Amino acid sequence: MHSVEHARNERIHTGQDQSGSDPADPNHPIRMAIKLGVTLLFIVYLYVLVKVILFKFGGSSPGFYLQQLADSAAHPGRVVQRLRLASNLVPLHEITGNIRNIRNPSSFINFFGNIAAFMPLGFLLPLVFSFRSAPMLKVLVISFGVSLTLESLQLVLGIGTFDVDDMIMNTAGGMLGYIAFRVLRFIFLPDVPGRRAQQHVSGRQ
Repeated sequence: MHSVEHARNERIHTGQDQSGSDPADPNHPIRMAIKLGVTLLFIVYLYVLVKVILFKFGGSSPGFYLQQLADSAAHPGRVVQRLRLASNLVPLHEITGNIRNIRNPSSFINFFGNIAAFMPLGFLLPLVFSFRSAPMLKVLVISFGVSLTLESLQLVLGIGTFDVDDMIMNTAGGMLGYIAFRVLRFIFLPDVPGRRAQQHVSGRQ
């Protein structure tokens, strides 16, 4: 019983409750508002990302996509044929060509556009989900997963081509966004509030 009270006193002494934050903190509503704003920004970003990559700023009616999906489900051989004949499955093939012709506007946009499109994802993910362990690995996996999903949807819906190099560039963009997040956090928030107090308590246990 004494140990439980002692632990509770330690949390009160460091200004933290069981959730890791001070309920009496006057900045708590501000942090919650910022968190909500970042979450809404993340949702808007995902919408724009899908609009740009999947529908190329345009798009047809939902009925068209449902018909395309039904057609692909009924004739999977057509999907396989599109994958074999109209897709890039050779890593770095398109990337090498884009770099070689980087002065060409199309190559420039394709190369840097695929990277830039996913940089906000890598930047916003740790802000929205507050990863506590292996954040870089999680950003890597999620960036790759989102890119793979979008590329697969283009293939299945017959509205684009499946390109493994797009996934490489998208994933690289996500990692660059995460690196930018870490650099800015180090510059503006070198020490998270309460971290030293937690380390002090851990050292005493």
